[in-house]
Amino acid sequence: MLEIKNLRASIGEKEILTGINLTVDAGEIHAVMGPNGSGKSTLAQVLAGHPGYEVTEGTVLYD
Repeated sequence: MLEIKNLRASIGEKEILTGINLTVDAGEIHAVMGPNGSGKSTLAQVLAGHPGYEVTEGTVLYD
């Protein structure tokens, strides 16, 4: 299971993700889709712990 609640992330002073919420239950398959520049890759990098991004609020639970 993956649960993201009110995730906010920034690079320096610039907030790049604001209030992301997502729940993927065990056995489910989801795709994150959107236009260029909407934050899909940024979300993946934040979840992977990329050192260039700072999580400023929210929780991520991976079980």
